Amino acid sequence: MNNCEIIKDLLPLYKEEVLSEESKTFVEDHLKSCPKCKNLLTDEIDLKNENTKPLDFVEKRIKKESRYFTLAVLALIGSILIFIISYLNTPRHFDYEKDLYKVYKNDDTYTVEFSKKVSGIDYTNTEDAIYLDAYTTKYDEIFNKERPRKSLTFHKDKLKTVLYQNHESMPTMVIGSGEVRQTLIPRLFLGFYARLSIIAFVGLGLLIFLIEKIRKKSISLPIKTLLIGGPLALFLAIIGVKGLNTSTYYPMTDFKYIAFLALGIYLFLFFLSIARDQKRM
Repeated sequence: MNNCEIIKDLLPLYKEEVLSEESKTFVEDHLKSCPKCKNLLTDEIDLKNENTKPLDFVEKRIKKESRYFTLAVLALIGSILIFIISYLNTPRHFDYEKDLYKVYKNDDTYTVEFSKKVSGIDYTNTEDAIYLDAYTTKYDEIFNKERPRKSLTFHKDKLKTVLYQNHESMPTMVIGSGEVRQTLIPRLFLGFYARLSIIAFVGLGLLIFLIEKIRKKSISLPIKTLLIGGPLALFLAIIGVKGLNTSTYYPMTDFKYIAFLALGIYLFLFFLSIARDQKRM
């Protein structure tokens, strides 16, 4: 009986010193009379089992999980950065209050100068009037306290009535005379987008459910999140920026911040889906 094949199987265990005394003695006795097996032990000849196939699926799984881990980390870092930027730069509008602004006039112009706490001005020019709306941001409150005062100059020969927008109440007269009768009409399309995003979320969820039933195979959680996470992220961003009252006086500005925040929420949902999927596996 050729014991070399048996010795080849036992050599790894012999090197690790986990064999019983009987097996250890058997291996050592064989090595004394078999130079070939002794060379295998000292690594002069590679130990190679022709009948064992490499576990390719293990290597592929490790690479796949490494890619997933990298994606999860990038998604988490990206979402955190977006949340911080959104929090610091989202405008917080002021309702009219005393000393919010002062009006200076000379022969040709009016100048409206705002207080130090104002870091930006929204400006809406309609057919009947010009509407001003001052705001600040957390970034300016914390990191940009020495910013110059914001001001606007209007020429008298081209001047319309200038009003300060008070959102839920009537505007305040800034430049002009008489009683304020007009107001800036809010846009309601963000509410429509919020409802549409919920419908899309539910519709895509039902579609995924039907596909899984037909295929009799579950779709991975990250793929589901890629499909239905967008509508959910948009809805949460609208609520996060505008609250339950989704009317807006500055649609393009608000939508810019909503879209940016939605991207952060989408990335965070993707991170959560990968983390949970990896934990389950």
